[in-house]
Amino acid sequence: MKKFSSFTHWTTEFADQGCFNDINHVAAFDDWVQWPSCAALDSLLPYEVENNNGKTIRFVEQAASKDYNAVEYETFIYETGQVPTRKESWHDVFGAIVWSLYPRTKALINELHYLDIKSSDSQERSKQRNALTLFDECGVVLVTKNQTLLDALKSHDWKKAFVEMKAHWQSAEGDGVAAYQFGHANYEMLTKPFIGLTGKWLVIDSSAEILGLPKNVQYRLLDERLAAKIKSGALKDNSELSPLPLLGVPTWYDGNEAADFYDNTDYFRPKSS
Repeated sequence: MKKFSSFTHWTTEFADQGCFNDINHVAAFDDWVQWPSCAALDSLLPYEVENNNGKTIRFVEQAASKDYNAVEYETFIYETGQVPTRKESWHDVFGAIVWSLYPRTKALINELHYLDIKSSDSQERSKQRNALTLFDECGVVLVTKNQTLLDALKSHDWKKAFVEMKAHWQSAEGDGVAAYQFGHANYEMLTKPFIGLTGKWLVIDSSAEILGLPKNVQYRLLDERLAAKIKSGALKDNSELSPLPLLGVPTWYDGNEAADFYDNTDYFRPKSS
């Protein structure tokens, strides 16, 4: 498996892949010509976003000498509303963009981390914090009522899900599936896609007709529904999260058009018995 390394210079040469279409549309990402400042990242927020402690969300430059651990990071955001942002960091740029696309969900995830931290004397992550972290970094949201496709994904019948049912992906028809990136680590790794890159999907049981709406409306509705699902306990542990080979998602990666792409069973692995 290729070891991941992100670009160390500013470029958007990767942004013509379909997995970046929404960022390009909502944030004009492929028009940026240099690393964005914290003020530029603030401007992407759709309104004056507050966290669930009533603090206004702002991206603030993180000192090179400061290295937050997970507990310090979530606590600092909850108590101040300030999101530490490293200079020239793809990970943090994509983290800020995800805040702009899913402000309610990000605020809820931060609050759940904070409450879990305060309820425990341990620095170790609980099952809930493990699930929240996994989804925050690597999550994908599928909006669909197509149980046949979901069953194929759960059983790792990748050719059925991605090849035989290709026309259902990103289709606004009643049996379509709308796929949205959530994890900012996914976005970072997709700047240099590699075989092995896998996310974790969570489903919203709703019609893919959402794809027919303007992008900003899609994300507003998705944010509301995703936050409600997580609030109801969907990420109390990782039992509702299933693997998704990201490069296999139709329309997201040009390389999956090759006839033999899905034959690689080291990537498209069968389900363990």
